[in-house]
Amino acid sequence: MNDRYWIWLTLVLGYDSVKIKILYDNYNNISDFYNGREFEWRFCGIFTENEIEKMSSISIDSADKIIAECIELDYKIISIENERYPNSLRNIDTPPAVLYVKGYLPRVDNLLSIGIVGTRRASEYGKKVSYSFSYNLAKKGVTIVSGGALGIDSSAHTGALNADGITICVLGCGIDFPYLTKNIPMRNAITERGCVISEYPPKTEPLAHHFPSRNRIISGLSKGILVVEAGKKSGSLITVRKANDQGKDVFAVMGNINNVNAMGSNQLIKDGAIPVTSYIDILSYYNEYNNLEVYQDDEYDIPESEIIKIPAKKLQENAEKQFIHGHRYDVELEEEGNKIYHILGTKPKYIDEIALEGNMPIPKVSLILAELETKELVVAMPGRQYKIK
Repeated sequence: MNDRYWIWLTLVLGYDSVKIKILYDNYNNISDFYNGREFEWRFCGIFTENEIEKMSSISIDSADKIIAECIELDYKIISIENERYPNSLRNIDTPPAVLYVKGYLPRVDNLLSIGIVGTRRASEYGKKVSYSFSYNLAKKGVTIVSGGALGIDSSAHTGALNADGITICVLGCGIDFPYLTKNIPMRNAITERGCVISEYPPKTEPLAHHFPSRNRIISGLSKGILVVEAGKKSGSLITVRKANDQGKDVFAVMGNINNVNAMGSNQLIKDGAIPVTSYIDILSYYNEYNNLEVYQDDEYDIPESEIIKIPAKKLQENAEKQFIHGHRYDVELEEEGNKIYHILGTKPKYIDEIALEGNMPIPKVSLILAELETKELVVAMPGRQYKIK
């Protein structure tokens, strides 16, 4: 399992390092780099003496302990070489070596994903605008990405949740760290409709320098970034700089010119950001996503309250689903997904049984089951058992 070597590298190099991409691009198997020891490390020619010394002193056992913690917490580990790792993130200058995931990371490369960012000290207007954009975009199938903070971030996540949509929360600390305890119910809800992710292992504190680094992940996962309210020195402007470096689109909502917490976002528009007044402006910008139909009169009513409401999961019988041989069949699933789905029944089956019947390795079956879960076609039971919904 190569996850341990990528985790070990983060313990050596830290985070937001360009050297991760260099290693990924030059080694077919990162274990070869690790096992080559000091000769290989020096041969690369990119490491300082201090880094080589840390490679020698930091044991791989430290990475194994982190893996054990993640198993206990039921967090997934998605390293840069994992097929579930988004290409949009892999292609930035400093991709995270590892993502720790609670919930299910959607395949953002195939989706329209929009990051919504702004100030923690948002006005009621700013929170309502963030909620409205997120709610309506999520209703149209757009994945909403944000940072889980108070203000604009929380309103964006909440809008997506109340639209029964998918949202990704990117943290600047370990997922298990009690960061913003007020938002714990929201983060728990997000894991049912998407995921909470971090490049930092369990127990990592939310240090100040983590958040600027975290912002490159928000922009990396997004096709475009929407700035709702941001002051002159807002961290959201760091996200914008990262987005510009990554070639992403930047949208901004004009704020009250007398609001100091909107001066940064207003300046973005003056500097060339795309001004928007409706979620339709964003959808219209991405014509290649032709499955997202846009109607001028299709704006959904927005609840006045900012209270987080966790929507009940709905079983949607629609034109995309049919019944074949007594089983529900999703036309969007790939062949292997349908194979696994047809193996399941209404009685729970252990994952090793499913893998045996499907003649597939357990890790692959696990990924397929995760995909089926996100489509609400199967239910995970205790003890790694699964059944159809």
